[in-house]
Amino acid sequence: MIAVAAAGTLALMGCSTGASVADKVISGGRGPIEVSPDAFATPVYCPPLQLQANSYLIMKYQRGREDQPEGLLYQATLSDWARSCTREGNGQTRIKLGLSGSVTPGPAWKGGEVVLPLEVAVRDNNPDDKPLIDRKISVPVTLGEGAPAENWTLVEDSFVVPRDQQMKVVFGFEADRRRR
Repeated sequence: MIAVAAAGTLALMGCSTGASVADKVISGGRGPIEVSPDAFATPVYCPPLQLQANSYLIMKYQRGREDQPEGLLYQATLSDWARSCTREGNGQTRIKLGLSGSVTPGPAWKGGEVVLPLEVAVRDNNPDDKPLIDRKISVPVTLGEGAPAENWTLVEDSFVVPRDQQMKVVFGFEADRRRR
């Protein structure tokens, strides 16, 4: 009887030794592999971008010479945009927005700084509702007299909104500053 118990114990010891060998083979001889819980998290909802209608161009003229080509001070365009979103704390999403374009001097430009007036609003899908965020952002661009077009870029990541809520990011040059 003692011989049977000893044989059983040896068999069980062999099983546990085999299991640790199997663990080492499966893990490649290293310790346990740690997996980030974020790998299994649902993707972060990132609201779509929408350019406000007719808000991609500013044409600035000398006073009294509006619509005369020789009175054009500069022309600014908004041509590219992108966004990314990250999970932020307690049920929030941070939106990182990138906008870019160029400013081209006109025949009447004498050099100096142009301040581009951008407006960004985060709103739900009901256009009658007040925006969740409504922000005016100024982008300074220095432009020399007779210089070629100057590119500008804005990256803004201060937009924090509730997660899992349908919305959109509406942007463009401010309506009252587009044509003067």
